[in-house]
Order: sequence, then structure tokens, then C-alpha cells
Amino acid sequence: MHIGEFVSTLITKIEKLDHDFNMYFTAQEKKAPLQALENMKREVNLLMQGAADSQNLVEKNLATQLINRFTTYRQKWERCVRDIEEGRAKPGCKFFGCAGSSDLSDLKSAANSIERKDAEAFAMSAMIDNTANKFIELSKKYTNKSYSFDAVTEMLTKKIGDVREKFGNNFSFDVYYEDGKVKIKPVRR
Repeated sequence: MHIGEFVSTLITKIEKLDHDFNMYFTAQEKKAPLQALENMKREVNLLMQGAADSQNLVEKNLATQLINRFTTYRQKWERCVRDIEEGRAKPGCKFFGCAGSSDLSDLKSAANSIERKDAEAFAMSAMIDNTANKFIELSKKYTNKSYSFDAVTEMLTKKIGDVREKFGNNFSFDVYYEDGKVKIKPVRR
């Protein structure tokens, strides 16, 4: 599996695992998802090995960002589970310091919004990287021209605002060869 795809898959799994831990911390689940955490640690280790072997700096950077993000979550989950097991905290509505269920709902809503924006940023970065790689590959193959990865990603990043105005956030890039040129075209998903 390509590192970008693997990172995208792990982002989704980390979000689900965070949700599962939050369900435990708020006493909506009786057991902490510790086995799922161990499985996730193994998958992140596989990502670390794949990124170490990769020659693509963008893939390494994307993997490093995800590994750092996972490490932060893992430390929080493990600390909170330890607090519960050692009696310093009790699972329930007030676990995160909220005053009531409506406050908890607001807190969860804010956290979900931040996580959603974070996941969207990762997905957008992966889409730009994949598009740039495909453009560079097709340019080399069909036109024998070489472009730097940074130049292509910078060009795509500058166009994102215009593309979002036209399509919203529901788009992808189509890269193709036509009339002697490699072209990038945004398309609605």
C-alpha cells in the first residue's frame, strides 16, 4: 500500500479509536479499547518502517505528522486510563471537567469539529501530493520534462481557493495527457 493511502486509512482508524476511548471516559462503554490501541501501535510501527525506507520526503513528512499526532493521542489515552485504574478519576460525564451533559455535548461537538478539520487538512495534503506525483510522472513519461515536486505542489496549493469557490470541498484533481501536454483539471466528486 502507498504511504499516502496508508496514512489516510490510519487517520480514520485513529479518529474511531479516539471516539471509542471518549465513550469509555464518559462511562458510555465499560471497557477501554486497549486491544484496539495495541493493534494501532503495530500499524503505526509499520508506517514508521515504511517511511524510513521511502525516498520521498513528502511521504516521510506526512508519516511523521501522523506519528506525532498518534503519539499525542496515545499519551492522553494511556494517562486517562491510568488515572481511572489508580482511582484518581472516575469515568462519567464530568471526566473531562464539564459541568453537565449539555456542556459535554458542546465539548464533544467542538472536539469533533477540530478533528474533522484536521482530517480534511490531511486528506487535502495527500490529494495534492498524489496529484503532483502523477503530474511529474506523466510529464516525464510523455513530454520528457522534469518538474520539481515543490513547484507543482505550490502551484496546486495556490489554485485550491479558486477550485473551492467553484466546487466547494467536494472535488479531486484529474491528471491526464492531451494534445502534447500533461494537464491537471479539478473535477467534482
